[in-house]
Amino acid sequence: MKRELILSVVAILLLALCCGLPLLLLLLVFPLAWFFISRKTEKEPTSADRPTVYESVDEVIARYGEPDDVVTLQAARANDLQALILFYPGRDVVVVAGRELKLSDLVAVAPKNMATPYTVDEWAVVVNTRRRDCPTLTLRVGYDGALAGALAAQIDQHLQR
Repeated sequence: MKRELILSVVAILLLALCCGLPLLLLLLVFPLAWFFISRKTEKEPTSADRPTVYESVDEVIARYGEPDDVVTLQAARANDLQALILFYPGRDVVVVAGRELKLSDLVAVAPKNMATPYTVDEWAVVVNTRRRDCPTLTLRVGYDGALAGALAAQIDQHLQR
């Protein structure tokens, strides 16, 4: 990248010395436009970078079959995909709150007290990933700190494999 930039600047200066100021102004526009367009295309995520989002458990089971392990974040919402984590370690896939991610992209997991001075202590399980589009996932589990710790330990067992 730096080499291309230096070469283009040297070429512009040489042409400016030979042809004059109007050509110099014209030649400055093209490298700048190329630079901004290339940066824009680098930042746009491709369809492979976007995680697949599922609406129901049946969609996930239809695609991958029965999961090897299921972590239920809230027992009252056990049939809701937003309260489940489905593990498919043989395929390196995990479905977290409806989002399909690679199991190898998960880095760490920890329970966290999400209380502020003005609210009661609601607990969450925070999952860190290597992905740029979702570096952390905060999964609310309720008001039980021991449950949050147990769920984090259960998820961590899959990360250790």
